[in-house]
Amino acid sequence: MDNKTLALEKEKLKQTVRVVTEAKVNLEEQLKDIGEENLEKLKDLRETPETDGLDFFMYLEQLHQKNITFNLKDKFLRLEELEYLKKDPYFARIDLQQVEGDHIRKVYIGKFGYSENEPIVTDWRAKIASVYYRYRYPQKNVKYTTPEGEVVSDLLLKRTYEIDSGDLVRYYNNDLQLDEAEIISDKIAKRTGGVLEDIIETIQGSQLDIIEADPRKFCVVQGCVGSGKSTVAIHKLSHIFFNYPQVIRPQNSLLVAKSHILIGYLSTLFPKLGIFNLNYKTLKELMINIIFREEIDQQYDLSEEALNIFTVEESAKLEKQVMSVHKKIEQKIEQLFLNEDFESFRSYKYSYKVTPYENISEIISDLDDELVMQKEQLKENPKSLRAELHKDNIRTLKKLITSLKKIRIDLKNRDFEKVLRTSGINRKNKLNYQQMLVLLFYYLEIVGLQKLKKYEYCVVDEAQDFSLLELMVLRNLVLFRRICVFGDLNQGYSHEGISDWEDINKILLNENKFEFFTLDTNYRSTKPIIELANKILSPYTQYFLPRSIERIGKGPVLSQFETAEMMLDHLKQNLEDDVKDLNKSIGLICFSVSSFDEAKNMVRKLGLDKNMVVELKENKRINYIPKGIYLTMFEDCKGLEFSKVYILDLDLDKVQDEKQAKKAFIAVTRAMNELQVYCVK
Repeated sequence: MDNKTLALEKEKLKQTVRVVTEAKVNLEEQLKDIGEENLEKLKDLRETPETDGLDFFMYLEQLHQKNITFNLKDKFLRLEELEYLKKDPYFARIDLQQVEGDHIRKVYIGKFGYSENEPIVTDWRAKIASVYYRYRYPQKNVKYTTPEGEVVSDLLLKRTYEIDSGDLVRYYNNDLQLDEAEIISDKIAKRTGGVLEDIIETIQGSQLDIIEADPRKFCVVQGCVGSGKSTVAIHKLSHIFFNYPQVIRPQNSLLVAKSHILIGYLSTLFPKLGIFNLNYKTLKELMINIIFREEIDQQYDLSEEALNIFTVEESAKLEKQVMSVHKKIEQKIEQLFLNEDFESFRSYKYSYKVTPYENISEIISDLDDELVMQKEQLKENPKSLRAELHKDNIRTLKKLITSLKKIRIDLKNRDFEKVLRTSGINRKNKLNYQQMLVLLFYYLEIVGLQKLKKYEYCVVDEAQDFSLLELMVLRNLVLFRRICVFGDLNQGYSHEGISDWEDINKILLNENKFEFFTLDTNYRSTKPIIELANKILSPYTQYFLPRSIERIGKGPVLSQFETAEMMLDHLKQNLEDDVKDLNKSIGLICFSVSSFDEAKNMVRKLGLDKNMVVELKENKRINYIPKGIYLTMFEDCKGLEFSKVYILDLDLDKVQDEKQAKKAFIAVTRAMNELQVYCVK
């Protein structure tokens, strides 16, 4: 690190911080127009994790509506970005020179962008910033895309910074001698776990391919355990909102998973990437919302989510039933317009891309417009020679519209009910989870959303846990099937989940191929932990096993005890040492209810602040923290990560089949740095 260059870079950083600080002060002055009391309340709500962000957004929306011309929302969120930039304005720099030209463009890349007359900090999501991620070292003829087309330049310098609270600690030039894997390992080792962190400084080429992939295409990401697939999913959303702000907006987009615990955990990353009003729900919550908003009159009980295996063949049967309804309605409409009185008003073309109900509604809408026009012409010329023709047209149109409305009513009642009966569903009964999925699938395919709008984009996390039926319902909630699913087949052990990504192509896309991406490197866990995980699973599969980045660490500790009391006593001793300096997250993963209850009582007696102990349960509101102890049953830990993990009641010697192996594999790979596995002999 050259001292002269360091001095110049420190001066550049001071200038940038000064400019950003001035911009922040000016914006704060503008925001005083809404009242300092309101501004302070917004800041307090923003910093209160227990509200889950909901109270903040509701209050912000209220103030925004009262000050609509002031554009309060954008200003307040911009204020948050400037606050971040003041402390950590950028993390990288690239120097580019166009192949045909002498001008050298210095681009400083940060989490958020800031410009005045010219860019001072370039947002990591900008097209030009992709050069930093795609090219390891300076070289000629690097490429990036812009709305105007492809740009070819020479990359003269690639530099990375370590900045701490506005002070430059050091910089290093990325060249052939620099080991980037070592830098990534160092950054990962400093993470505490417990909450999701952004990866904007260490995005890899394979991850960037997914983040930048065309959002108009359905894509599937097979990401091995610890590959950062959930993090990449949220970075992809952030990238889309930045680059397609008029087409795909966070308030009209969706992140969905099966687990409420996972959804809450993922949401901890949203504000760090400038995502403030994304819809994030479990599939069950989505179902309830549709039933309520669409006013579907049906008794149901969704408490039991277990599904029967739903095969490709069974899925095809549902599709066939929908097609039969399409053909029936198309034929009814065709027959109606064969009437010589109605034939002259025929101007539609039946479409299989919308629902039968929507087809009828579109025809009625067109005819309503024609009816209005005929009435206006009659009103303008009541005594003209064409008056009688207008009167005849009005009578005919009314008769035609009435006939179409009857077809539509019959469709929603008789035809819809008949299709349900073919699938063994009696609406007089209280329907279970799977039956409601079938009902909603038919409703969305035959009737379509009437009160709700479709989402503009959707990300599905841990998609291997979704059944084909669940994904068939979900596809009908998103415009143009703009969906990206993230999952790992090695972590799917429920019988109803996806077992082959190609099934999605067969059922959801009607053979229109999806884009397929793989992430095969584990960035989360140390090499010894990954070696243990692969040893557990490799007897049952060789596909999609994680590759380690060779991050060194302590070997996993596997302990067997004579009694449960001895196991818990040993755990107590270790936890007492851990809490003396609790500077990380610790996960206690239990494979039995009894060990969970005992561990819970033990943790209570450690004397920790209650806010530093988190119990993960689906029906509890959870405040995710970077430093503390997490208590969880095995079933609730998927997708999460902790610096240190204790697993209770898992005997690796007794793993006898693929399902047991997958459960053990999932549990051990929650650990980032340290792992201890306990069982009773």
